[in-house]
Amino acid sequence: MSGVIVVDTNLLVLLVVGSASIEYINKHKRLTEFSTDDFELLVELIGTFSDIVMLPHILTETSNLIKQIDNPARLKIQYSFRTLVNTTMELPLPSVYGVQRSEFAELGLTDAMILHLCNLTGNGIEPTLLTTDTALANNAHSLGYSVIDYKQEYQTG
Repeated sequence: MSGVIVVDTNLLVLLVVGSASIEYINKHKRLTEFSTDDFELLVELIGTFSDIVMLPHILTETSNLIKQIDNPARLKIQYSFRTLVNTTMELPLPSVYGVQRSEFAELGLTDAMILHLCNLTGNGIEPTLLTTDTALANNAHSLGYSVIDYKQEYQTG
């Protein structure tokens, strides 16, 4: 594959925590549904794309969730998150685009913003959405966006 990928919050938490230490996956409160195999598959899948595209909304949710583990793991995970933010593309899109979407009422702001991002195909950005959220995946698919439902296609945990 090529192009860019948008990774939803749950998978981004897995990526950040696993990148800090694969041992933290089984200890992290937000990752009970995932295994170390899921992390390895995720890294492999993301590696087939040229870049990860982030939204401030996804990063904020991820930042809040990754802290749900005790130190010293928390500090290592925060460092891993910092590295991710420093090495990926972030598009600072205004929230007004999300709240104006019809999906906002059902899915909430972050998912509505993800759908808005998936609709942006100019400037060489034609993102593929990678998610574990079936409602988000179904909405993206029904809108004709490129989407991978990780839970349906890959999840081992």
